[in-house]
Amino acid sequence: IYIMMMKKNISLGVDIGSHTIKAVEIEYNYKGPRVVNAGISSPLPDNSTESVISALKELINRRKFRVKRAFATVPTISEKSATARRIFIENARADIGKDELKEQVQWEAITRDFIPFPAEEAVIDCHVLGEASREDVPGIWVFFVAAHIDSVRERVNILREAGLVPVNLEIDFSAILGLLGYMNLFPRDEDIAVIDSGAAKTSVGIIYRGQLAFYRDIAVAGNHITSQIERRLRIKREEAEDYKLTEDLFELVSDGRDDTWRASAPIESVIEERQGLYPQIRECFRFFDGEVDNAKLTKICLLGGNSQLHNIDRVLSHRLNIPVESINLLDHVPPAAGVDTSEIEGREPVFATAFGLALKPFKKLRA
Repeated sequence: IYIMMMKKNISLGVDIGSHTIKAVEIEYNYKGPRVVNAGISSPLPDNSTESVISALKELINRRKFRVKRAFATVPTISEKSATARRIFIENARADIGKDELKEQVQWEAITRDFIPFPAEEAVIDCHVLGEASREDVPGIWVFFVAAHIDSVRERVNILREAGLVPVNLEIDFSAILGLLGYMNLFPRDEDIAVIDSGAAKTSVGIIYRGQLAFYRDIAVAGNHITSQIERRLRIKREEAEDYKLTEDLFELVSDGRDDTWRASAPIESVIEERQGLYPQIRECFRFFDGEVDNAKLTKICLLGGNSQLHNIDRVLSHRLNIPVESINLLDHVPPAAGVDTSEIEGREPVFATAFGLALKPFKKLRA
């Protein structure tokens, strides 16, 4: 959702999450992109507009970001704020004009009831993933996002009240895909799953032959894990957050024949039960396997705050039988000389969306 053009060679990405705000400033020169500033806010006391504005102002003032033009996220906490999915448009080509594409996508979304709020209240954006055929009918796959106009207006207001100028708004997973694509992590001979598990939701995307072939949001994430720990251990929320990040939440158990990783008692229900995080991730993979012929996932890229939970990478790798990798962002976009990156180091997966946002205007400059 473009609001105005970006002209300078330095860009600010602002990821306003439901738990913290992350911001990254990236400069592009003859050496390529370099991080020149980055920071993360303290945990938000709540998701009220006032709390978010206050936390964003504090982060901006503390880190002293140089630019005011910001690429930011539009909230996707629920389908009432934004929804995203793949849509197949029959008998269309990849070189379709932007206006015609948006018109066809809007018609498809309305007739198939893909927008969970009135279409006249939606701000729609989309881009072509690639040409394909479905049931012998040629066409194109399109990644479609519909954000409620009130969510867009609220996010624009938050940015402006904090002293920033909104340049572009997009959903977090779109920014992550842009980041990973920028880093050339989607080779066409590999099928890769991307799991971004934050505070309010977990997004699962699968890249097949270089294109997004599956996308789904799971309504189980970090907040649910924290709440479960809080209830089971009868401790305060702040203590539950600390417990979540410092204790071993998963354990290696044996049934007498094989060893497997399982969630420990404080979080067992939110992870293991039918509507828990792991069964829903597994169901996404099974659905993809059933829909795409000759697909074989070669690795999982794990991002977001929950990627920091002790042994969660081992759990997913062991139980899904797929290698799990974390992305070291600073290896791909290093800091400029003398830049303080202490707020990124050790939690790079948390900054993936902010990096993707900040890199957006430089995507075409990559050699």
